[in-house]
Amino acid sequence: MFNKAMKPIKILLEILGWFQITLAATAIAALPALLLYISFPSTGIIAIIIVCTGFIVGAIWATRIWRKHGTIEWLSQIRRIS
Repeated sequence: MFNKAMKPIKILLEILGWFQITLAATAIAALPALLLYISFPSTGIIAIIIVCTGFIVGAIWATRIWRKHGTIEWLSQIRRIS
């Protein structure tokens, strides 16, 4: 019975881990996009495309991690290393 009650919590934590990985990739893509936009304000659409690409790559990466390792286990290993 206890195991059945923990399953929704585990799924919720995996989803939160997925968002952390995805948002990290999006933030990494947002830095050059911001620099591009500040340097050349007319390139706003290109900056948006860069950020969207970062989000898509992050989502694909997070999904692969979720299927292979589990996002929480993967994130905890990264935090142990650093």
